[in-house]
This record gives sequence, C-alpha cells and structure tokens, in this order.
Amino acid sequence: MSKEQDQIFFRNFSLVVGAIAVMMVVFFVMAHIVNPSDETSTQQRAEQVAAVTEPVGQVAVAGEEEAAAEEMPADTSTEASGGSADGETVFNGLCVNCHGVAALASMIPQAGDAAAWGPRIEKGIETLYKHALHGFTGDMGMMPAKGGNPALSDDEVKAAVDYIVSKVQ
Repeated sequence: MSKEQDQIFFRNFSLVVGAIAVMMVVFFVMAHIVNPSDETSTQQRAEQVAAVTEPVGQVAVAGEEEAAAEEMPADTSTEASGGSADGETVFNGLCVNCHGVAALASMIPQAGDAAAWGPRIEKGIETLYKHALHGFTGDMGMMPAKGGNPALSDDEVKAAVDYIVSKVQ
C-alpha cells in the first residue's frame, strides 16, 4: 500500500470512529432526557420490582414444620366449606380438571361413566381410597397422590372418591 492510501484509510477510519463517538454522546443525553434518574422514579421502580418478584410460597425444612405451619396462610378451599370440604366441593375444585374433561375420556375415567368406573368399584372402596391417596399407575394412565394437591386431607380425598362413586351408582 502506498502512503496516500494509508492516509485515506486513516482519515476514513477516524471519521467513522468520530461519528460513533458523537452518536454515543447523543444517545446518552437523550436517555437522560427521556428517563431522568431521580430518587422518586428509582423508588417507584424498586417497589414495582418487589411486587412482581414477591414469593408465592415457602420452603419447609424437616424439623421445622411447626414454624412453617404458623407462617403458612390457611387453605382457602377448606375455609369456604367450614373447615372440611365435602366430596362435591373437592371434586369441583380439583378432580374435575381431569375427571370432568370429556376430551380426556380415552385416558382418564370420567365422573359419571359407569363403564369406566365399574371395574374399579368392583375392586372395593378401600382400593379406590388407596389409589386416590397414594397415587396409582394403571392401563389408562397415572393418578397422582391426592390428585396432585398434598394440602388435601385424607378425609377430603375420600369424600371426593365417595362423590365420584355416587355419580355412577
């Protein structure tokens, strides 16, 4: 390369770097004009972030159940029914999500389907209770323990089973 070409390259390169530097200064000034950084807006943003990132649950460590139980909010599903939910309330609150969706009828026995529930009922109510309480994997799929809600009491789960059985008998 010749000396003249080097000078042209250096001049063009300097112009590009200078233009980028000017653009950075302009963007910096515009950012401060559009979004001024004062304590009020900083505090508002901090409050918004705190509200959005608020925890939705708690971690319970073995041995600290009493302390966690005191801090946990009461279960609203049982409060609405006076402390213990009847079978229909539990079914409508949780079980209906699987056992009440017609689209899942080929995979999950639906409430009111005597043909699907007949063989299960023949095994005995205690077997149904056991499968509902502790989970079960069968030909049609998997039943999670307590329908996937460990907060339900055994009596609530049994009441829901009784309700489903009553719909087919």
